[in-house]
Amino acid sequence: MTERPETVPRGLEGLVVVELGDYVAMPACPRQLGELGATVYKVETLSGNLHRMDGPGFGMPELGMDNPAFDMSNANKRFLSLDMRTEGGREIMSKLLDKADIFVTSLRNPSLQRLGYDYKTLHEKYPKLVYGQMRGYGERGPMKDAKGFDATCYSARGGLLMSIPQDDEHFQPGNMPAAFGDWNASIALGMGLMSALWRAEKTGVGDLVTVNLHHMALWAMQVPVVSQPFGVPFPKNRKEAPCPTNNAYQTSDGVWFLICYGSYDAWYPFVMRLIGLEEYAEDERFANCAHINANGEVRTVIQMMADAFSQHDWAYWEALFKEKDVPYAMCNTMDDVMRDEEAYANDILRPIRYDSIGEHAITTTPVRLKSVGDPVITRAKPVGYDTAAVMEELGYSSEDVERFVEMNWVRCFDGEAPESIEEPSFGPAGL
Repeated sequence: MTERPETVPRGLEGLVVVELGDYVAMPACPRQLGELGATVYKVETLSGNLHRMDGPGFGMPELGMDNPAFDMSNANKRFLSLDMRTEGGREIMSKLLDKADIFVTSLRNPSLQRLGYDYKTLHEKYPKLVYGQMRGYGERGPMKDAKGFDATCYSARGGLLMSIPQDDEHFQPGNMPAAFGDWNASIALGMGLMSALWRAEKTGVGDLVTVNLHHMALWAMQVPVVSQPFGVPFPKNRKEAPCPTNNAYQTSDGVWFLICYGSYDAWYPFVMRLIGLEEYAEDERFANCAHINANGEVRTVIQMMADAFSQHDWAYWEALFKEKDVPYAMCNTMDDVMRDEEAYANDILRPIRYDSIGEHAITTTPVRLKSVGDPVITRAKPVGYDTAAVMEELGYSSEDVERFVEMNWVRCFDGEAPESIEEPSFGPAGL
């Protein structure tokens, strides 16, 4: 195999991204671009992102600069702290944008216009710059300038909270994992940015890319959106799931699992024989999905299948599923997820070393490039950690840096960071 020439970039090496904003959905996008090789400059206020303090809200301990909660959306970046309202802060930002390919933000339009970093203003000054904005809601309508978060725009307004719990007498709205929609939206934003970057490279003209959390929720909820007008209820009761062969069941030793044969009519005979119900495999009463849903026999089929699965333990069923190539999965608890060999073998979960807690796993980007392989991960840094170094790279002297600090235009980190904060993390395949 021909070796890769050292002059050929890996992944997105050479791409320069400047981000301005807070919380999760927007910063998670440049974090992924950084894992794929881009240079990402994260610009924070002098006090830093509020998201730095969110660990306890996720149920994690307060660990100071050992902050896996912040690393989740902010690994692989360089950290600057600027007062964007001041002459010095704006000057540095201009120098960053001069070299940037992408600018991405989560600020709302009124704030961007006050600062002079709205799309119209930057597009006039930097016509090739790709401009990305993560929003709570769309660009039109009564909520266009409203504050929006994953919990409100995605999980609540998008219908997830009222669709995921079991529909029974104990129904309550679901409790979605924090930032669930943020991570999904960040990938969509990345796709949009790369599309606009392709156009910019071909035409010399940048573009505005917007993604909003409300739209992302309804994109994910397409089956409920399209089926609801036909009277399909949400939330559902698994005892009335419209496709019994795509449903969860329990074994004799209490293990919940799911099989996924979504084309019921095609797979019904096979499934019936698989689980020991051969006498029903050709039974026309139960062989048609539309028919069993129209006459209520869907409950009968699900109960038949539940009774069959309850006759054997998980070891029996898993061995049979593997032998017959059945699409299945045990319904993992988070304890199961964190022990899953598949997640570590494929570098989905990556142990990162922290001084205070030792090795602690975070999730890597799900997008992989062969030229990059398992990405090198660097931890998020304290507020202003790279301000001085980046300023010097932009042509400022050490005296300039001191003056900017004295003027409160910038903040430079001057504390003691944990030893492990500079350690890069490598995946199972190494470099």
